[in-house]
Amino acid sequence: MRIDWLGHSCFKVVLKSGLRLVYDPFDNTVGYPQQEMEADVVVISHHHFDHDDVSKISGDYMVVDSEGVYEKGEASIECIKTFHDHHDGSNRGENLVSVMTVRGMRFCHMGDIGQIPGDDVLEKIKGVDILCIPVGGNYTIDAEEAMKICDFVSPNIIIPMHFKTAQTDMDIAPLHDFLEEARGIYDISHHGKCYLNIDKATLKKRTRVVVMEYL
Repeated sequence: MRIDWLGHSCFKVVLKSGLRLVYDPFDNTVGYPQQEMEADVVVISHHHFDHDDVSKISGDYMVVDSEGVYEKGEASIECIKTFHDHHDGSNRGENLVSVMTVRGMRFCHMGDIGQIPGDDVLEKIKGVDILCIPVGGNYTIDAEEAMKICDFVSPNIIIPMHFKTAQTDMDIAPLHDFLEEARGIYDISHHGKCYLNIDKATLKKRTRVVVMEYL
C-alpha cells in the first residue's frame, strides 16, 4: 500500500488493487492546502471541521463514519467507538478508531482520540502493522499518552499526526515532544517524504516511528 500524509490527520491510502481510501479530510481553515482527489472510501473519525470536509473529494465513494464493520473490495474496515476527550465524550463527543485489514496487514487510524481507551479497545488494535496516532495534545491525547498506547499496541510502524507545523496555527504541540518521548525506545526514521510505500514483506523487525514530512 501507499500512504500519503496530506497534513494534520488526513491520509490517502492506495492499495495494490487500486482501491483509494481517504481518512479525515480537513476544511480550508486548518492551514494546509486542500487537495482535490478521487476516493472509493472516505473514513471520518468524527464530524468536526478539521476531519470531515469532503468538498474536494470526488468519485462514487462510500462514507464510513459510524461504529461497525465495512467491506469494500479487498479491504475490511472496523470502526470502534472511543471518545474525543478525557471525560467520556462530555466535552467533545465521540471518536472512531478505524482498523483496515488487507492482504494480511492492519492499518489503524486513531482519529482524534482524546483519552487512553479501555483494554477492550486496546486489545482490538494490539499488534497492528501501522498506527497513525495523534500526538499534539489539547484536543487529543498528548505525547506521553500516545507513547503509552504505542507501548501497549506494539505496532510495527508508528506515524504521528495532529501536531503543530508551520502550516497550521492550531493550539497543539509540535512533533518534537513525541519524538523526545520515543527517542531511545523506538527507531526513528525521518523519511524526508510525505508518502510511504509498504507491504508485509518490507516491514522491519523493530518498531519504528516514521516521520512524514509535509512537502
